[in-house]
Formats: sequence, C-alpha cells, structure tokens
Amino acid sequence: MRVKKYVVDSMSDALQQIRTDLGKNAIILNTKPIKTGGFLGMFRKKQIEVIAAIDPNGGDELEHTKKTQRFTAVLPSAPVQPAPVKEDAQSFAQALQAATLQTQPSAPNPAMSARVSEKQNERKDSTVSEELEEMREMLWKIMMADEKQSSLPASFHSLRRRLQSQEVAEDVLASIFERVLRELPAEALQDENKVKRHAKETIIKMIEEASNAHGPLRETTAFVNFIGPTGVGKTTTLAKLAAESTLSRKKKIGMMTSDTYRIAAVEQLKTYANILNVPLKVVYSAEELSSTIERLDGCDVIFMDTAGRNYRNKEYVDEINKLLQSPLPSETFLVLSITAKQGDLEAVVQSFANVKVDKVIFTKTDETGTYGSILNLVIKYKLALSYFTIGQNVPDDIEVATPEKVAALLLGDGYE
Repeated sequence: MRVKKYVVDSMSDALQQIRTDLGKNAIILNTKPIKTGGFLGMFRKKQIEVIAAIDPNGGDELEHTKKTQRFTAVLPSAPVQPAPVKEDAQSFAQALQAATLQTQPSAPNPAMSARVSEKQNERKDSTVSEELEEMREMLWKIMMADEKQSSLPASFHSLRRRLQSQEVAEDVLASIFERVLRELPAEALQDENKVKRHAKETIIKMIEEASNAHGPLRETTAFVNFIGPTGVGKTTTLAKLAAESTLSRKKKIGMMTSDTYRIAAVEQLKTYANILNVPLKVVYSAEELSSTIERLDGCDVIFMDTAGRNYRNKEYVDEINKLLQSPLPSETFLVLSITAKQGDLEAVVQSFANVKVDKVIFTKTDETGTYGSILNLVIKYKLALSYFTIGQNVPDDIEVATPEKVAALLLGDGYE
C-alpha cells in the first residue's frame, strides 16, 4: 500500500491533491489540525494534515469497499454512524442526514462552562462547526465527482446528467441535490419524476433566496443606467426598454449616452431616438452629467448608455461610478451575454463589485442552449434577475427574467 501525507490549508485542497497524486480510488486514513511556521511560537498558520493511501495491487473487487471508505472517512466520529454508500435511496438519505446533523454546533457542556469562559466556548463551537461543515462539503465533492454515479440514488442520474450538460457548477449542483435529499421523504427519493419536480422547485427557491429584488424596471425609477463589457448589446437593450416605456407605459422618456469611444455608437442610439421621437443628449464627462439631466427636464424616465470598454481597466470602472451619481431615483443594470464563458462572466461581475448594480440583464439567450451560467452567477454573487433578450428586434425581443423561467431553461421539457 502506498501512503502519502499532505499538509494543506483546507480539505478541498487535500481532495484535489489526493485525486491527482493517488487517483480516484485513494482512501483517507486520518486528518488532524496542525500549526506550521511562525516565529518564536507566534504567528503560526493553521493547516490540516491529511494521510491518504492507495493499494496499487487492489483489484476491482475492492472498488465498492474503497468507495465506502472514502464516504465515511470524511465524517467525524459520533454515536450516529453513516450508512454505507449504495444505490438505495433510503440508505443514502439516512447517511446524508447523519452527516448533516453532525455539522450543527453542539450545546456547551455545563461542566466545561464552569472552567472555561463563555467566549472560549463559543469560539471552540464555531471552530468545530466550521471543520464539520468543511468535511460535509468534501463528502459532497467526492460523491459529485463519482463518474459512475454509484454514490447517488438511480432516481438522480438523468437529472444530474441534464444539469451537468447545462454547465451548472458542481457546488451549486450539490446544493440542489442536498436540499432534495433533505426535504423529500425516503420513499419519494426512489421516484424519478418526484425528484425532478422537487429539483425544479428547489432551483426556483434558491434563486428567490439569492436576492429579493428580482423583477423588471420599477415604476418609480427616473434614471436608468446600462453598464457592462463591449459587445453584449447594451444599446439595443436600452432601445427595447425605452420603447416599452414610451409605447406601453406611456412614459415621456429621454436618452443619454456617454459612449463616445465606439465608432457610430452615438449614431446608433440617435437612430432609435428618432424612431421613438425622443430627445438624445451626449455626455462627454462625469462633470457634465448634472447639467445634461437638467436639459432633459420634463422627462419621466431617462435612459443612459455607457461605453463598453475594457472592464478590467480600473480607471474605466471608476469613470462608470462617477456617471452613476444621479440625483434622480435610479436603477443600474449590468448587461451580460450568456454566450460568454463562465470565467469571463465572473471576471466582469467581480470588476463591477464596487459599482452599485441593482439588477442584471442576460442577452443573447436565443443564441445558446446552455444556461447554467445564469444560475451559477445568481447564486454565487447574489444577483437580482431582470430581463432576458431573445433576439435583435426592437422592442419585441425582450422578456422579464423570473426564477421559474430559469428553471425551465435549465431543465427543458418534461419537468413540469
């Protein structure tokens, strides 16, 4: 048997290194917290020592045993023992419930309270709870990484394949499955249709919990900003909402643009303004914002387009912040293209972290069949959904984005 020791910052790091070095059949023999480095006993770093092993001569007959060991090794010792990992939904649910219950902080021991201060007890309980939670997360990562899916009940297999094909992040996928397993009774976990319906309800709830501001443009908003990287369709999206406001809601609107960098950007917006018969003003600097707004006095709503320059440029983001300082009741929409890569979308959101973004608009949803990025971003960054654009036609190709619509896009037909 080949045994190897790892000193890591978290169990997630350990799992990744073990799978890389020893393979997916490795087992964890022991874990313990340690402190490393420092100077004269001070400033030492808290890390975790993990001992893992692999039997290079082990045959296929040991595969089930190893999976069971990997499942139970990450759970702390406790009176409640987890059930073995197998395809029986009831046993699987019981094992998960045992792991979940053990992540909850225990009540302080009265005898210990007499000897240790209340503050120390709270800190200790918090540390233990964090470590148990990390172990539970590691357990989920092991199960979700199981390519043969033997760690999940059979009723989850097709749902898992569907959500993975939609590029739903593994941690989000694990959260969905965990909630389904917690909330459905054991007998229902064996029914694939019930699992799928509850998964849809769970996705909707998770989006609703991420933000309480989902919805379209508010009636009370008087100044609307559109920000985002270049090429995502900010100007066209602005024109769609402006047309909807003036044609359907009978609002008197005005348009502004600070996009003087892109060739013909002003001309494009001027074309829309002429069609809608509304005024258009150009803002060349943040200092001109107040005076330009005064020139549009009498408008119920002002829509402002911004330049789609390099969002990684801090100066550009600072400039955007200055342009959003309106005295009017305002909303700022971050416009993202769903056809972009997940990593690029996250980079955009992070770049605008210091900008007050109220809602997000996803464009080009008609140009892809993969929608996992919507769920990933909303859950991770607590974004509020507002609209989806579904084509280039103004004003028709735009619709309100709802949690129910996201769930339908992710799950497709047959999940009603």
